[in-house]
Amino acid sequence: MDRVLIVEDSDTLRDSLKRVLEKEGYEVEAKASAEEALSTLQTKSFSLILSDYKLPGITGIDFLKRARDKSPSVPFLVMTAFGSIELAVEAMKYGANDFLAKPFEPSDLCSVVKDMVHHQRVLDRSIGRAQRRKRQIITNNKTFLDIIEQTKRAAKFDTPILILGESGVGKELLARHIHEHSPRNNEKFVSINCAAIPPQLLESEFFGHEAGAFTSATQSRAGLFEIAKNGTIFLDEVGDMPQHLQVKLLRALQEGEIRRVGGTHPIKINPRIIAATNKSVDRADSDSSLRDDFYYRLAVFSVTIPPLRDRKEDIEPLVKMLLEDFCLTAGVPVPIIDRDCWDLIKSYSWPGNVRELENTLERASLLCRETLLPEHLGITPKIDFDSIKEILSTLPEVAEQASRSAEIEMIKKMLEKTSGNKTKAAEMLGVSYKTLLNKCKEYHIN
Repeated sequence: MDRVLIVEDSDTLRDSLKRVLEKEGYEVEAKASAEEALSTLQTKSFSLILSDYKLPGITGIDFLKRARDKSPSVPFLVMTAFGSIELAVEAMKYGANDFLAKPFEPSDLCSVVKDMVHHQRVLDRSIGRAQRRKRQIITNNKTFLDIIEQTKRAAKFDTPILILGESGVGKELLARHIHEHSPRNNEKFVSINCAAIPPQLLESEFFGHEAGAFTSATQSRAGLFEIAKNGTIFLDEVGDMPQHLQVKLLRALQEGEIRRVGGTHPIKINPRIIAATNKSVDRADSDSSLRDDFYYRLAVFSVTIPPLRDRKEDIEPLVKMLLEDFCLTAGVPVPIIDRDCWDLIKSYSWPGNVRELENTLERASLLCRETLLPEHLGITPKIDFDSIKEILSTLPEVAEQASRSAEIEMIKKMLEKTSGNKTKAAEMLGVSYKTLLNKCKEYHIN
């Protein structure tokens, strides 16, 4: 839940603002002075600060300066009854994101707060401030190592790069690696997931908008291309971008300038573009969602990251790194991984790639104590007959593996259906209670 800090010396207005924002679903802390608010900022983080310009003791501007030292990225919205341009300019100069003149309607406040919190959430995700951990590429796979070396050389130039691969293989991680080895590594890296934002909002996120450009545009706002005009822009899942926007983006890249939605003045940009998609880009494929001209602009240099199932040698080091990371964050010891658990991890196909592995291990690290067991993973082993053919040589061995997987899945489903009642589950499975207990013990099923 997004948390808002209100700083307002008027008891009546402070309580009113708190009720309005809580009704909109925000968690709200309301303070009567800057001193109280600064003390709160020592121990808590916020999605937005809403402060009066005129405060007793420490003034609103002084509070703004000190708050910026403690929370440099949090959006700051200033309220004042003195709605002059001079005060607005002064507040903006010291880091305020926006300005709201009293009196104002609750709906206007909610609209501005919602817009600022949403925009900051996009920036936090794209710039990387909201990342819990700084990831590095870990691989022993020759194909992936060759890709890393190729992209490291390409990073020294401004050549657009297109990264292909299934969801979760690490396309954004490779894009950040390219940025870090480029001459632009001191500039901003901005990532935007083209599939995660509604198509009607993408243009505004890319190029920004002027106040009044559309119904909810109550304030002017810079877009991501303006924010990272000299840095690197990563267009994730670019295959989901609407084709009309592909045309506008292509023109902006060719001309080196953009215009905000509803704006008339051109803004010069010179970003490095890295794009990624999990969709087909084969020009002979009629289902390709990328326009030819846009594709050729992006794919001056392209690479394809292999899926995790083709990088079996990467699984063990990834598991160890991720578990250590989760446990360090939680302040708990790293668990021992049971042998059957290792077998399941290594034999599983990981259709969601590294992202699925990460989410699975994070959940497992919360459920286990000293030892990580197969049931903590929450995955059902899928039978990969191609892999089995390579490992097993006899039909009975294949049948035994299939039978084991089927038994595990059936027991889990029946226990879930009976809410863990083993007596009922054994009756429905047609086995004795003792047999079910032995099977649960054998398969490590709680």
